[in-house]
Parts: sequence; structure tokens; C-alpha cells
Amino acid sequence: MAATDIVLVIDIGNSGAKIGAVRGDDVAGPVRLPRVDGRAVRDLAAPMLKGKEAVIAVAGSDPARIEGLVWEVKKLRLGAIAPVGPDHKGLPAPQVATPANAGVDRRAQVLAATHLAGEAAAVISCGTALTVDVGDADGALVGGAIAPGLGLGAKALAEGTARLPLVDLKGEAGMPARDTEEAIRTGLLIGAAGAAERLLADAGVGPEAHVYLTGQDAPHLQPHLQRPVRPHPGLGILGVALAVRASPPR
Repeated sequence: MAATDIVLVIDIGNSGAKIGAVRGDDVAGPVRLPRVDGRAVRDLAAPMLKGKEAVIAVAGSDPARIEGLVWEVKKLRLGAIAPVGPDHKGLPAPQVATPANAGVDRRAQVLAATHLAGEAAAVISCGTALTVDVGDADGALVGGAIAPGLGLGAKALAEGTARLPLVDLKGEAGMPARDTEEAIRTGLLIGAAGAAERLLADAGVGPEAHVYLTGQDAPHLQPHLQRPVRPHPGLGILGVALAVRASPPR
């Protein structure tokens, strides 16, 4: 089997990195890297690849961080290296006012969503930030919104007030909430769900449109969304792999 049949993706985000292996449209992972270095990549890549060669994609919006990790990963000799930054030719050019500022993660997610849908699609991503993005039929990001993520919101309430606790997103959330912890959880989860649905409606994303849900906190948000969504934890990993296949390393 050719090495290009498997793409190992290392996605460097705002608060860490994750790794996943893509074969076809199937994603193994993503798994969070304990450290952003070659040793951590080696330890997690081995069980994913099972001795097979792959194209190794190192993705992110910070060229310096990509360059540093590419240097370390090259020493592992796992396969050809493909840096995937904002200028990667496999990522459709974003149709926004300031293309250089459009995050690679958001672009990769809408590319994967439109690929899976076979048409224009939207993405709700629940990570460090809560993003709601729209992609056109060609897989290009056409715009969206960015808000604090659920975990970040919970931490801000705990650190910015004298008596509010840091809550776990697992647990009851409903109106009217009966205690302080549930009230915080309700505000975070139902508030985020309502905001996401309002943002989709304002973007003209109708109830029959394809909307994908991804990110580490997606399982907490999904029960509170009133519109159907398609959960996909490896959406961004798949998008990076699609970009690499469209413009492979030489």
C-alpha cells in the first residue's frame, strides 16, 4: 500500500496539539499530545501506523511552531513530511475580508465538512474557543464567529469572581437551575447552544443544511442543541489530510 494512503496529522492548536491517522475518510483519534515534541509524536504514532509508512502532516497557524516540530519529526523517519500552514495549496483560499488571519483549524474543519456533505456545510467547534463557521461548496471558509469555549468560560467565572466555583461540564443543566453549580453549567451549555443556533440562523444556514459538531467539549454541548447536527471528533484532522492529498509533498 502506498504511503500516501495514510496521512498522520499533528495539529498544533491554541492550547496544545493532537494527533490522528487518516485512511480514506476514516480517522483514528484524535489523541491529545502530552507534549508538543518528537518523542510524544513517536510514542502515539507507533500504535496508529502499526509499522506502515505515512505522509506526516504538521498543521497549524503558527509557522514557527510548525517549523520546530517538523525538524523534530523528520528525525523519526516515519515518512514524508508535509507542513500545512496558512499558505498550503491544498487548503481552499478563505473567502473572508482578511484571509491571512483565518485560522488553519477553521479552514480544515469546513473543508472536511463540505467534503463529507458533498455541498456547502457549517461547523460548530467546541474547543478552547467556540467557533461557528460556514464553508462553501468548494470547501472554502466564507466566515463565521468566535466566542470563548465552554471550559474557558467556566475558568473565567471561577477566577474572575470571589465565590463562584469551577464547575465540571458533566452534570445536570436546565432552567430554572436549582443550585449554583447547575446554574453555571446551564448558563454555559444552554447559552452556548442558543448562541450557536442563532449564529447559524443569522448566517442563513437553514434547518436542512449539513451542520457538523466537533471539538473536545462537543459531547457536552450536543444534548442542548435543538437542531440536528453530525458529530465528528476528528473533523479537523480529516480536513488537514484532505489538504495534503490535494497538494502532497514532493
